[in-house]
Amino acid sequence: METAKRARPRVSRRDWVEAAYQELVRSGEPGIGINALAARLGVTKGSFYWHFRDRSELLRALLDRWAHERTDEVLGLAFGTTPDPRERLRRIQALGAEVASLDRAMRLWAQHDPDAAEAVRHADRAMLGHITACLTDLAVPDAPLRALLMLRAWVGGYLIPTPEDTPSATPDELLDFFLGP
Repeated sequence: METAKRARPRVSRRDWVEAAYQELVRSGEPGIGINALAARLGVTKGSFYWHFRDRSELLRALLDRWAHERTDEVLGLAFGTTPDPRERLRRIQALGAEVASLDRAMRLWAQHDPDAAEAVRHADRAMLGHITACLTDLAVPDAPLRALLMLRAWVGGYLIPTPEDTPSATPDELLDFFLGP
């Protein structure tokens, strides 16, 4: 009787990057290991080397994906079809909260890796440009400075927990605060 071989799933380069993305959120950049990813995907390391020269190429693909999503896709979703700059800011703020765990992992990685740091700088420059444009459209004084403070507050909101004795603000209240006189 012939023993049937267990079929291994076929995985693409995109599957490897997605698995690395999930591991980045779960355990940070040091946790992205070829053996662990292969086990999670149910394939051999040979599959990895079919798609990538080495781990650094996988990490570069991961950074490229993040930079693309952080700028083009996130901002495209945030802006959608609304011409209202206040609504666009609200959407950017909400989407930032949705991707907080990934953004946090990227910023931690950027502290010790020049390529990750450049990807974060690139994404932040794009985000600042869009926030500044919204504030300028709303005729908010000191738009570039307020945009920088808004981005820092939004990022800091998920990097630094709010102390229990500090009054909390809703996202709309926070936005109103930044847009105020």
